[in-house]
Amino acid sequence: MRRRPAFAAALAVVPALGHAYLRRWTRGLAWLTLLAGATLVFAGMFGVDDIAPSSLGPSVTTALRIAVPVAVVLALSAVDAYVLAQRDARPTGIACPRCGRGVDLSIGFCWYCSVEFEYVDE
Repeated sequence: MRRRPAFAAALAVVPALGHAYLRRWTRGLAWLTLLAGATLVFAGMFGVDDIAPSSLGPSVTTALRIAVPVAVVLALSAVDAYVLAQRDARPTGIACPRCGRGVDLSIGFCWYCSVEFEYVDE
């Protein structure tokens, strides 16, 4: 099944959801880990160690200093999901008549949907 690149990019704004849509589980987990790491690093860098419920929380400038790197990671994740979906949507070589994915004719059947190929001599 072909995945839509714009939909994958829109889903990637939620961490790892766009990559899950593309069935790239490891890559989605890597982006989720990168997002959590960036949040923890920048929160520690700007002194947001403990936010007590009674306090007003971090100042607006501190929140922006943390939100900007997180937004950059989310944007890069969306771009990555878009590029992956674009690359997967391009037909490569000979395509299966049933599912449309690229096939290896030396096998004699489609690896994805198991339709057998008939060879016609011209």
